[in-house]
Amino acid sequence: MGKNKLLYPSLTLLLLLLLPTDASVSGKPQYMVLVPSLLHTETPEKGCLLLSHLNETVTVSASLESVRENRSLFTDVVAEKDLFHCVSFTLPWSPTSQEVMFLTIQVKGPTQEFKKRTTVLVKNEESLVFVQTDKPIYKPEQTVKFRIVLLGESFHPLNELVPLVYVEDPKGNRIAQWQNLEVENGLQQLTFPLSSEPFQGSYKVVVQKGSGGTAEHPFTVEEFVLPKFEVQVRMPKIITILEEEVQVSVCGLYTYGKPVPGRVTMNMCRKYRNPSNCYGEESNAVCEKFSGELNNEGCFSHLSQWTQTLDEEFLSRGRCS
Repeated sequence: MGKNKLLYPSLTLLLLLLLPTDASVSGKPQYMVLVPSLLHTETPEKGCLLLSHLNETVTVSASLESVRENRSLFTDVVAEKDLFHCVSFTLPWSPTSQEVMFLTIQVKGPTQEFKKRTTVLVKNEESLVFVQTDKPIYKPEQTVKFRIVLLGESFHPLNELVPLVYVEDPKGNRIAQWQNLEVENGLQQLTFPLSSEPFQGSYKVVVQKGSGGTAEHPFTVEEFVLPKFEVQVRMPKIITILEEEVQVSVCGLYTYGKPVPGRVTMNMCRKYRNPSNCYGEESNAVCEKFSGELNNEGCFSHLSQWTQTLDEEFLSRGRCS
């Protein structure tokens, strides 16, 4: 048996102080056993033993007893005068969700023997079930992908048999079902396709746990299209030749009023009154191109240097003359 000086401080402990007759006298053998008053199955548990003032070699044993079985936790020979020792053990899954068992501790030597029996509660660890879909809304004929995550009360993954998993439509019909599903390492992934004309509305994935409880996760099926938006351009209706600068704003707003995120690219052109065909399309107008990111309000503003644009116009016209 290895030695362990540390105990988990968060454990609720049942302390059994085992003292022989007249143990209060200094130097007499003393025994103490510490175990959790609540033990979970399929989870590593720990019990600790303190022996002091031993004057002979003793055999120490611990066992759990119930109407169904007797299970030995440990048996060891102790020759040290003083000993503090912890041992780990794991109880198997129980057909009943919980049961009361008897913990028996026995210390036996050539001249001394002591036996103590007390009760502890043994429970199957309650599993935590989480269901996740790959998205909240689906369209007809799309494939619904979801995963089931099983964790223990201490958030470690479980290997467990799930009796039933099914998908229910808005009318209460089961449209997909899996029975006796093996979940390994706490994770199982499943998929199923939607028909071309499913009921639209709220669906749910239902997971039935071995303990009898259930976990549910909703999702929606509907015909939806990407949201539409409109582009608004704000600039002066009239620009005179005396204007040196022109403020231009471009905004993108969804039809429900929310701003559109993204980037805008814009051309601002001034057509010639008497266009020339010297340079093709370039002879019809002089243009300024600018771009930028839309702000939190879905807008972008640009200050155009109108004087420079006019100068370019006259320059272009001069090239054609």
